Order: sequence, then C-alpha cells, then structure tokens
Amino acid sequence: MLLGCSDLLSSLRRTDVADVDACREQIFASPRMITNAKVSGMLRAGKIILTVTLVATMLGPTVIDFNESHVFNPAWPPHARFHTVELLAVGIGMALVGLWLLWRRSFFQVAAAVPVVVWGAFFVPLFVPGTSYEEYPGESARLAGIPMNLFMAVVFIVLTLAGYWMCVRKPSAG
Repeated sequence: MLLGCSDLLSSLRRTDVADVDACREQIFASPRMITNAKVSGMLRAGKIILTVTLVATMLGPTVIDFNESHVFNPAWPPHARFHTVELLAVGIGMALVGLWLLWRRSFFQVAAAVPVVVWGAFFVPLFVPGTSYEEYPGESARLAGIPMNLFMAVVFIVLTLAGYWMCVRKPSAG
C-alpha cells in the first residue's frame, strides 16, 4: 500500500491535492515507518560510535607507545620491545577485524568486544605486583586524579558499550 502511494505521489499533478495529502498522511502517520526511521538513525549512530572506539583502539596506543617511551626505549631489553610491538599489532589487527565486522557483516557483539578487550586490558596490571602505569611516579598527565591512559580507557569502554546498545536496542513504542 505504501509503495502505491509513493508511486502516486510521484505521478500526480499539483492539482490533485486531496489525493497527495491523503497519501502523505498515510505515509508519515505509519508507526512502522517512524519506528524504522528511529531504528535506522539509532543503528547508524551506534555504528559511528563503535567506529570511533575501534579507530581509537587502533591508533591511540600506537601513537602513544611507538616512540622512545616504549618501542624505542633504549633502557628496555629487545624482547620487551618485541612484545610491545606485538601487542600494538594485535590491537590494530583486532580493530580492523572489528571495523570489517561492524560495517560489512553487522556482527555488533564481536565488533564491540574488540575495544572492550583491548582497553579493558589496561586494568589487568592493577592486579600484578611490581607493575606501574608510569615510568616514574607522577610523570603521566591525570584527570580527576586518574592517570590519563586509564581515564581514556574508561571513556572508550563506555562509548563502546553505548554504541553497542544503540545498535541492538529495540525502539520503544510511540
């Protein structure tokens, strides 16, 4: 029925105002059309948020760690630098897979899991004695007393969960 009105709208002359208004009213009053538009907008917004977190997962640690503080730190043994580069490569690879799954296959669960796993790993060292988020105490920027890398990890996890929720939630009626 809606397709018929759409065809009618495109073929009618301006003088057939009553028929045009009747079809327009039917199209725009349709709850299914309104709900589909809400779902589509929410889905797109969710995918965009997940894209931001996946790109941040890929680029953030690489930009921060691919320098003298980590990868090229002369004080670090070569094997420690090897594992740093390896972990960066895993993050980049997982983020690329997540982006592909998100935009080509619509596997929101897997795509959202990538940044949650990568950024969530920032909190594991809290439970390992002898580890630190800083080379020297107090050298890292802080926001609200929280080291910036941990703060940003929380931000990206929360954004990921919000984007995922927007992709999978069912719209409320009305």
